[in-house]
Amino acid sequence: MDNTFGIFLKEKRQQNGLSLRTLGKQVNLSHIYLYNIESAKKAPPSDDVIKRLANALSLDKKSRLLFFDIAAKCKSDADGSNYYIPVDISQYLNENEDARNVIREVNQKEQHNSFWNDLLKELKE
Repeated sequence: MDNTFGIFLKEKRQQNGLSLRTLGKQVNLSHIYLYNIESAKKAPPSDDVIKRLANALSLDKKSRLLFFDIAAKCKSDADGSNYYIPVDISQYLNENEDARNVIREVNQKEQHNSFWNDLLKELKE
C-alpha cells in the first residue's frame, strides 16, 4: 500500500508539535487509528475526516490541496480504482450541477486535454 498519505500526515502532525493522542482528540479519532494510518496499516479515512485533519493541522492552502490530492490517490491505489477525487473537488462538484455538466460535455470531446489547458491558462490570466 502506498503510504504517502501516512507519511505526509505524520510529518505535518510533528511539525505542529502534536502527539497522536492530541490530534486524535481534536478530530475525534483514536490515536491507534491515526497510528495505523501513519504506518500504512489503514488507508486514508473518509473525506469528512480528511477535512477535519486538515483543519486540525492548520494546513496552508498549498499543503491542504496536496493533502487532499494525496488522500485521493492513496485511496484509489488501496482499492485499485480510479474513482476517488480530492475532497475539495468532490464537494464542489456535488454542489454545482453546471460544473458536472461541463465536465461531462468536455469528456465527450476528442480534444478535452487541450480544452482544459486553454481554460486553465485563461483563468490564471
